[in-house]
Amino acid sequence: MVTTASQTRGLSNGRIVALVLIVVLVVTAAVALVTAMPRQQTPPATSTTESSIMSTSSTISVTSSSSGTSTTITSTSLMTSSTSLTSPSNSVTTTSTSQVNPLCTSSPCAPVIAGWLHTEPGSTGVFDAAGDVVPLAGVDVDGLDFGTGNPASSPDSCGKGWSIPPTSFTNVAAWGFNSVRIPISWENIEPDAPTLAANGTWIHHWNTAYLDELDYVVSSFSKVHVAVMFDFAQVDVSGAFKQAPEKTQGGECEGWGNPTWLYPSITNPTTGQELASAMCSFFQDQSLVGSNAPKPIEAMEAAERMLASRYAGNSTVVGIDMFNEPWFDSSCGSVSYEGGLLTSFYTEMGKNISSANPRLLLIYEDSTPGLMVSSPIISTAPQLQNSMYEFHIYTSDWDTAQPYVQAFLDNARRQGVPVWMGEFDAFEAGCTGTNCELDQNWQADTQALLNYCNSNGINWAYFSYYSLGTDVQTPVLHSAILAVLRGEIPT
Repeated sequence: MVTTASQTRGLSNGRIVALVLIVVLVVTAAVALVTAMPRQQTPPATSTTESSIMSTSSTISVTSSSSGTSTTITSTSLMTSSTSLTSPSNSVTTTSTSQVNPLCTSSPCAPVIAGWLHTEPGSTGVFDAAGDVVPLAGVDVDGLDFGTGNPASSPDSCGKGWSIPPTSFTNVAAWGFNSVRIPISWENIEPDAPTLAANGTWIHHWNTAYLDELDYVVSSFSKVHVAVMFDFAQVDVSGAFKQAPEKTQGGECEGWGNPTWLYPSITNPTTGQELASAMCSFFQDQSLVGSNAPKPIEAMEAAERMLASRYAGNSTVVGIDMFNEPWFDSSCGSVSYEGGLLTSFYTEMGKNISSANPRLLLIYEDSTPGLMVSSPIISTAPQLQNSMYEFHIYTSDWDTAQPYVQAFLDNARRQGVPVWMGEFDAFEAGCTGTNCELDQNWQADTQALLNYCNSNGINWAYFSYYSLGTDVQTPVLHSAILAVLRGEIPT
């Protein structure tokens, strides 16, 4: 119906008054509703200017190459909220336009990492494209590091193979975390040794099924606005080492990480000394296969460079952890010598990665307490731009952990780089092995650990998702662990 001008002029004064009263009532109700809405609590160091957040959603289906199963994920787009952030480690206050993930079911929710991250010389913060400090609060989602080139659907002689829990994609976002650390293995990327071409160059035979699985994982986390950092994992060096003392205690029958073709003459069961010697020879770039393959570090550089190149156009993958938990024993040399080996390794590896994608965070790990007598051991930072220092904590309680955490923090500050606690298990609350020794005060101790991290600008990721979102048995309820972690998420 069209209303004419004469009809409009014919409205009575009573009708006009009624319309005005209706408008006033609607506005009053809206103001009351907004006033009554709960506001998200923020830590003392963070002030928040609230603005409206809008999202749109669509449903997509992604299929895992390892299992053939289809996972339905609701993809949401984001609007920004204006936030003022204070980095406790360097007391630099910045105004952020951080995004809030609409998939997060309840506060606190870590700010979404939108786009590439970077570091700045002399600063201990991790910054987004707008130059704002972004705290990393995440979960390790492991499983893709297992096996010797095979998926879980075709297990190896130890019953191992790579896979990932499909529930992790939506759960991590719903729980309020903004990042995942994904352990992967060079063994799974390159289960067959390179071959020498007629022109003298090495031809690498990448595992396309495994790389397809990584694509599936990255795509799935991208849909739920969770950033990915790949970790080149190793435990007991390689799947070539079976029944090693360290892993036999945990119920495993093989290591994982470096390709088995690097170690053609290993006999099993493996001794601890063999593992230490293998680790030492790797970082000294000593080949055990002669001219049948590139030197080990050169070969690993090719794998990490390939992965960096594969995701150079995908800002969901924001970093690469270049080597998981390096360790030595006294047979390799002095602590300063071993630290120098790591500095040299990370410098060259980082340059190779940056040549393929200069926007990636280059994450370098120090030794882990418990694996070595001394920790930390890296006294000189790798000569890299856009780098972040990492440590892991697996100790009995907070009193034992605190001196190590302080030492790692001090080391990062001396080197002028951000720091990341890339693994911890809430003092064995998340232990999935057979010899768990739970800290009876684990809740308070975990809160103390994470309070310390948040107060000092230490980024963190919990290990692992299996003790939060699967049916794997742990000493305490998964929900109890999750409640403690979520209560400490920085916003």
